[in-house]
Amino acid sequence: MKKISFILHGKHLRKYRIQYKTEKYLRKEFETDFYITKTKLAAEKLAQKIVEAGTHYLIAVGGDGTMHEVINGVMRVPKEKRRELIIGLLPIGSGNDFARTMKLSPKISRLIELIKQNKVLSIDVGKIECKTLEGNDTTTYFNNIAGIGLDAEVAKRVNEGNKTYGPNAAYYYATIKSFLNYRKKKVKITSNEFNYEGNVLLLSFANAKYFGSGLGIAPHAKVNDGKMALTLAGDVSLFDYLKNVGTIRKCVKVKHPQIIYSEAGSITVEPIGEPCFIEADGEMIGKIPLKATMLHKEINFLTDILD
Repeated sequence: MKKISFILHGKHLRKYRIQYKTEKYLRKEFETDFYITKTKLAAEKLAQKIVEAGTHYLIAVGGDGTMHEVINGVMRVPKEKRRELIIGLLPIGSGNDFARTMKLSPKISRLIELIKQNKVLSIDVGKIECKTLEGNDTTTYFNNIAGIGLDAEVAKRVNEGNKTYGPNAAYYYATIKSFLNYRKKKVKITSNEFNYEGNVLLLSFANAKYFGSGLGIAPHAKVNDGKMALTLAGDVSLFDYLKNVGTIRKCVKVKHPQIIYSEAGSITVEPIGEPCFIEADGEMIGKIPLKATMLHKEINFLTDILD
């Protein structure tokens, strides 16, 4: 009998109800284990231990933050030990941006269908090598989108702020505040496919299409092509952002001379002067310089997407 392991976000009010329903519908055909997080980064440590101990399926139950932690835990395990592992996501978080790209439903019944029908796609995982805020070397993985500049500042404000009025409002107000206080950084970007030197408002390197609770920052992203979809905003103003936010929400490329779309298998970013922060899947991870690499078809993922 195959084993399915679930990691549930400990603060979600329906976690025990979710556990009851999934166990009820799966226990006749699968062995099920449930793990509930109690602290930040607990999902990463749990995921690593679960995969090392052996499981056929590992399901993150939460939002983008929970998924990010699970992926980082999985990636700490040698590839030969996780070659047959299948990862899934029940998106019950606040933003659920990765779930938008992967066309995932928050309904337990749909997750169970994906498991029973074994609908799996091999997808890429991004790898970032950089410095922590304390200056130590670190490696972080991302399944959705990572970036530098304004989006890292916004992610910091959102994580530290209040989401009483929902994730969209929280991200919108954090963006406006960050625009008013943020000074564009000058960087040097190097890759085989794309090079740039100059001011940057933000640079995102994306595996999937959405961040910031529904902003389609990378319409050209594809989760299994082995490349990062790059979106660079140079000297872009707050007025430009407000004028084009509707287009971004539609996940359509913005026509602006200071917005560049490209792609790369790997990329290095160096500061020219003051360094800037880096975020991955909405989590602050460090500061530049960095090297980002896309690992092609690194994990098996439950989804209706077939290619």
